[in-house]
Amino acid sequence: MTKTTDTQAADRIQFAIPGDLLSTNAAATRGQLDAFLGDRQRAGGWTVLELDLRHASMVDSVGLNFLVSLHKRLAADGRRLRVLIHSESVKRILRFTRLDQYVEVAEG
Repeated sequence: MTKTTDTQAADRIQFAIPGDLLSTNAAATRGQLDAFLGDRQRAGGWTVLELDLRHASMVDSVGLNFLVSLHKRLAADGRRLRVLIHSESVKRILRFTRLDQYVEVAEG
């Protein structure tokens, strides 16, 4: 189950994924994210979506596609994607695919 939280900053909202982002859970995660964003897009005021992947140790090709499409969707609305990571393997995947050149990646 995906946990969603609002951060304290008025310009940011946060969506947390409790594990890996894989083909086995990407569709369900997309549905949960769509519902989460639907309410918040009407409310407005935020410009950055922080996607919390700090519990992920792996992102497969479907997960990468999820991230790319999310980035494009947000950019079309004038918003940004910030990915929070903890795993060195996820960091390598984002660097290898050059996704880190398009979205902000924060370690911690």
